[in-house]
Amino acid sequence: MNFDGTMDSLYATFRKIFKNAIFSFASILLTPLKFAVKKKNVVILQSRSRQVYCDNTRYLYELLSQTERIDAYWVTDNTEIKRYIASRGWNYITWYNPIKLIRVALKAKVIVDNGSGFFDAFYLARDKSVFKVCVGHGIGPKATLERSKNIMTAVRQILDINEFDYVSFPSNYFSEVMGKKTYFLPNEKIVKFGYPRCDAFFNAEYVEEAHQDKKVVRALQPLIEERDRIILYTPTWRPYAYTFPLLEMPGFSFDEFDAWLKTHKMFFFYTFHSSLYPENIPQDLDRIMFVNPDLNPLFDINRMMLETDVLVNDYSTTSTDFSLLQRPQIFYMPDYDYYDAEKCFIDPFRESMPGKEVVDYDEFKLTLQEAVNSPKNYVNKHSEQIKLLQDRYYDINLKNSTEELRDFFVKLCEV
Repeated sequence: MNFDGTMDSLYATFRKIFKNAIFSFASILLTPLKFAVKKKNVVILQSRSRQVYCDNTRYLYELLSQTERIDAYWVTDNTEIKRYIASRGWNYITWYNPIKLIRVALKAKVIVDNGSGFFDAFYLARDKSVFKVCVGHGIGPKATLERSKNIMTAVRQILDINEFDYVSFPSNYFSEVMGKKTYFLPNEKIVKFGYPRCDAFFNAEYVEEAHQDKKVVRALQPLIEERDRIILYTPTWRPYAYTFPLLEMPGFSFDEFDAWLKTHKMFFFYTFHSSLYPENIPQDLDRIMFVNPDLNPLFDINRMMLETDVLVNDYSTTSTDFSLLQRPQIFYMPDYDYYDAEKCFIDPFRESMPGKEVVDYDEFKLTLQEAVNSPKNYVNKHSEQIKLLQDRYYDINLKNSTEELRDFFVKLCEV
């Protein structure tokens, strides 16, 4: 018997019980204040973790922070994020300052999240006068409802998303298959605004400027030269143990690939869907670099996409976002059948896959060269799949999502 491990487990359990008891007790004490304190034009936003600053809510927060009729607050416990926000004269709240956090939460009229849960300090958001809005996280053929041996896992997700007053979708098709048929959302909760993180993709001048400047990748790798091409790899999280997917590729070697990238003037960056990283992550090499969000809390993958020449992917919904840029994508999916069996897809993934699927290292290198040397021709080969993907998952007419959501929040604050 592992005595130390058992004691650690008991301590963690006791700590969780104690924390929940304190939370519940404080909630009871604060309940009368929910009705005594008048709601104001306060909007609270957060991302998937208090340690990151990214996704749709980031873009909304920055616009709302410059909107006179709104007091916007970002929820974070990260020192670097707090410093960034404070340097711009914007507002944030943190669990390290619970008095301020409670004061702001009591006044909040709108609470915004991009996941299945929302900021609910001491259950203060459980009030009909507080509007909870989900602005979404990812769109694509990959199903977002988690399957499990315990049916209550899926039931909990459905119940959680239905706690929102409004859920925004980027296309009619996605709102039908996910909003209505998967989450069983009533019509009045479904809205269609698009994704704020993608608005910049429709600004050709801004896209070109970002692609040339490469501020994000230069911050990660100062040795980038103008002629170097940027490859971004975004393998998705799997609901099972897995190794670094490229290690499954026949003939692949990190050392050989690193040397090949140097010869062909390319840099290869990779990141993951969440903090649950696969086994055998390679150490940073000369041309292969892991973008660790724990070390880069301000990292924004959509901003990096603007600087990326080729996206290498599997089932991640980053492929939908990147398709808006009309740039090459390459797919490697060694566990396609197993992933489909364990997680499943909304639609057959290969049907609307906006790029070529490679099966071994030699084909991967040849396809990379083709994508880098003739990007327009490469994209044209997959134009039908790109159109199908966008028709289903992203309405390209939604080009001003951030401003339209801001106006929506202003109206909610006036209710």
